[in-house]
Amino acid sequence: MREIHDLSFDIDRFLEDAARAKQQLEVERWREELRLRALRLFAARTTELQWTRALLKLVVWELHPDDLFSELIGNLDRVPRRRWPQVVALAVALRHSWREDGLAQIVRSLHVPRQSAEDNAPSRHTKHSRRSARKSSASKREGRKSRRTK
Repeated sequence: MREIHDLSFDIDRFLEDAARAKQQLEVERWREELRLRALRLFAARTTELQWTRALLKLVVWELHPDDLFSELIGNLDRVPRRRWPQVVALAVALRHSWREDGLAQIVRSLHVPRQSAEDNAPSRHTKHSRRSARKSSASKREGRKSRRTK
């Protein structure tokens, strides 16, 4: 009985080794023979590619941002097209922000202003300030509406 068990174990190991060797050969063939041709074809077929939400999501997904990304950007399905560069820049910045010099390099590369007057002002996030900000936004919208009707 033990001989049969050993034989089946040897056959299983042989089959696993053969499958692994076949997979390795396929990977090598892909890398050495097929990959370049496939990517050239991909490049030729994407010359007219436009920015789409699907492309934006793919780029963000490839950068693997952490939960802070969602906190700062929100739902990607609701981000307007004009903010897509910010989305990509933030995803890249998050990827490189684990060290201060990494984030500083991204800031320099993208020519992001380092400081503004708002950065130096004390932060006051109270119900009152949010309410007055909403009121001022509403009054700006009302002003725009009244200007349009004139």
